[in-house]
This record gives sequence, structure tokens and C-alpha cells, in this order.
Amino acid sequence: MNEQKNECGCACSALLAKLVEMNNQVMQQSNKVIEQNKQLIQINNEQAAQINHLLEHLDLEGESKSSGYLDG
Repeated sequence: MNEQKNECGCACSALLAKLVEMNNQVMQQSNKVIEQNKQLIQINNEQAAQINHLLEHLDLEGESKSSGYLDG
């Protein structure tokens, strides 16, 4: 009976060790995804700033053209 308990305990320990290892791998993958998301957010923010700059530039051009038409 004790031998069966020892075998079961060893099997449970091995299973627990495998689960811990798998959990660590999942955590590493999650951390990589988090870093990739941070990079994508940074790229998105930079692109949004560029778009806003271009829109402001277009608005200024539009105002100067329309004011020219009003003056003429």
C-alpha cells in the first residue's frame, strides 16, 4: 500500500513539475505579447500624431485658400 502511495506521489510531483514548466512558458509568451502590444501602441501613437499634423497642415492650407477666395 505504501508503495502505491509513493508511486502516486511521484506521479503527482512529476505532473506538478510539468504544469509549473508549462505555466512558465505561457507566462513568457504572454510577456512577449505584452511587449509586442506596447510596440504596436507606440507605432499607432506616432502614426496618429503624423496624421494629426497632416490634417492641421491641410486645414491651414484650406483656410488660406478659402480666405483668398473671400477677399477676391
